[in-house]
Amino acid sequence: MTSVNLADIYRDPDRVVVTAHRGYSGRWPENTLPAFEAGIAAGAEMIEYDLHPSRELTPVVIHDATVDRTTDGHGEISALPLAAIKELSASWWEGSHAEDGQRRSSPADAASRIPTFVECLDAFAGRVGMNIHIKSNPPEEMLAEICRLFRQHNLYASAYLSVSSYAEGLAVRKIDDKIPLCCLVGQNQMDAATIRVQHEFGVCCVQPGRHDVSPNLCATARSLELPTNVFWANDEATVEKFVAAGVQGLLTDWPDRVIAALQKLGRR
Repeated sequence: MTSVNLADIYRDPDRVVVTAHRGYSGRWPENTLPAFEAGIAAGAEMIEYDLHPSRELTPVVIHDATVDRTTDGHGEISALPLAAIKELSASWWEGSHAEDGQRRSSPADAASRIPTFVECLDAFAGRVGMNIHIKSNPPEEMLAEICRLFRQHNLYASAYLSVSSYAEGLAVRKIDDKIPLCCLVGQNQMDAATIRVQHEFGVCCVQPGRHDVSPNLCATARSLELPTNVFWANDEATVEKFVAAGVQGLLTDWPDRVIAALQKLGRR
């Protein structure tokens, strides 16, 4: 039975929820099991990760469409068989992808591997909330498998799928209309009108970009009972600005820094 519940995570309107973006990706290899474990240990209520298909259409956890940045391999992830993907070391990138990260001259942990979606669920389902980002244009077979695994692990109360378009959201609903959705349409150009359209579509939360945040946007979301999970905040000054605007959640590569900043503000 699922022990984590998103409704409980967002129940306190004054508490700002922290999502470990690709896990604790500022310090650990992004989108790896150790990064997710470290995010949970730091106090994040949620983890966010990305799904791409292998050549066999197995959902695997990686942000980029290629393996070049984060591993010792080359090529598109969708062109590689799962066996080859599992041979790659997944620790060639260091630091935040969004800010100060860089490719390493050697792997941080040669044994670090790209996890499959199943491995992620087996390790963390029920332990932490999940923001599961399906990258653009997922093949039908992979989307069906993602929905099957979502159902198999009973994630309905503890996770949601983030999709890039309303069409992808409708494709998910055609397979399983009980799966909660977050739609990233308009991110980095969101306003109150965008929030209202997303509410009409039936999303469970919204994820504005950092330049979208305003008191009006946050007030509109709150009036519609839609948590705002802003992408992204990694430092105290940004946290203070977003909290003042009224956000309810923050995605971060550095959950320890953000939680410390929120504690100073009395929001944890």
